[in-house]
Amino acid sequence: MFLSLPRDPWKSLSASVISNNTTMNVFLLLTFSALICWVSADIRCHSCYKFPMIGCVDRKSCKLEEGHQCLSTNVYLGRMWIYSSFDCGSEKKPCREGINKTNDLTYNTTCCRRDSCNGFAPHSSPFQNFSFLILFAGFGIWLLN
Repeated sequence: MFLSLPRDPWKSLSASVISNNTTMNVFLLLTFSALICWVSADIRCHSCYKFPMIGCVDRKSCKLEEGHQCLSTNVYLGRMWIYSSFDCGSEKKPCREGINKTNDLTYNTTCCRRDSCNGFAPHSSPFQNFSFLILFAGFGIWLLN
């Protein structure tokens, strides 16, 4: 015959704690998700003028008005990029997606409606540019030897 061993009280206690922890984790996850959605209800766009070798000038963030879109405009002279403009669309300046040619300049405008969707890459510091230059110069000298 089989002997029945007494049930381990620690096993049932640990199973109960794990079950309660899982329930609490799900509750916290749902609460945190709802809080994030509530806080991020406003859509924000990047706003600046971006130039070659300089990066963004007058970098800001703007709140998108209801019914409008974030806009990005890249300006080219022929095939050469001149500058970019990032901003929030508004009544005065609605976003009209497309390509517009004026004189020799080509304006390529795109629109989007997500948070920070007209994002720009962070500008690099002069020290970072100089360090990359030194790195590539050293690599070139090493290749020549």
